[in-house]
Amino acid sequence: MSSSKPRRWRRILKRVALTLLVLAVVLIFGVFPYLVALLVTNAGTRPMDRQLTETPATFGAEYKDVEFQTSDGVTISAWLLPSRDKRVTIIYSHGLFRSRRELLKRAVDLWKLGYGALLYDSRNHGASGHAKVSLGYFERLDTEAGVKFLREEIHTNDRIALFGISMGAAAALLAAAETPDVAAVISDSSFLSFKDTTDHHARLLFRVSSFPLAGELRFFIERRGGFDGEKLDALAAVKQIGARPVFFIAGADDKRMPPEIASRLFEASTSLKSDILIVNGEETRIHGHAYQAAPTVYVERIAQFLDGALR
Repeated sequence: MSSSKPRRWRRILKRVALTLLVLAVVLIFGVFPYLVALLVTNAGTRPMDRQLTETPATFGAEYKDVEFQTSDGVTISAWLLPSRDKRVTIIYSHGLFRSRRELLKRAVDLWKLGYGALLYDSRNHGASGHAKVSLGYFERLDTEAGVKFLREEIHTNDRIALFGISMGAAAALLAAAETPDVAAVISDSSFLSFKDTTDHHARLLFRVSSFPLAGELRFFIERRGGFDGEKLDALAAVKQIGARPVFFIAGADDKRMPPEIASRLFEASTSLKSDILIVNGEETRIHGHAYQAAPTVYVERIAQFLDGALR
């Protein structure tokens, strides 16, 4: 009788251990990726950014509030700063969890040099309409709607350039690939592709192998976002942009979107007028902070690129 008790307890312990193992696997490779996908696809402007109140007028720029509709029915809220002597208007696309204010200061810097600006809140961010977030795939429609708005409602004859950062950079590249009317693109801290960035972030943020966690993340993000992740490919978009010039920017110490990504995108461009800027400085340890590290150099190099590319 005494010998049967240890055997029974061993069986119980094995069942408990097996149950805990199954629960751990379900949590790590099921519940956790789903929760991350929920966060991403429902992403909006972070609370600290929602407290910001600056407008272009804060920095001495004239502007007006405008709205336009995307092809899939999302209302986009924006600021329009009229162009001056450059006869170029730049459409600005911000990053995930941010708003148009992320790019406000640099847009005003370039406005003072003569470039117009259309600064908008991406879908589900800021004052724009609600929609699922797709890390750049459907966000490209926001950018494309901005181009259409400038041409068909504002009736501008300006040449149009796109400027995006992080998710907004990927959206700008995808939009340019589909929109021949775009004359040039400025891409700050874009990722290469949906697969590449989920693999990279699984390793960077969670300190685990990209397999199988990254695959689970992609599965749930694609299902909740309603898009095909294979089509979210900035590298393919650069190749499709062809001879139109692209200016690639990266922070030297950005671990999330390291400068090697910008270099690969630059190498894929076939335009002789494309260029690249890798910014050094302590601030570049924060993702997408090349401007904060060297604002004067950043703006001057963009102006030089646009002057040469659109001459």
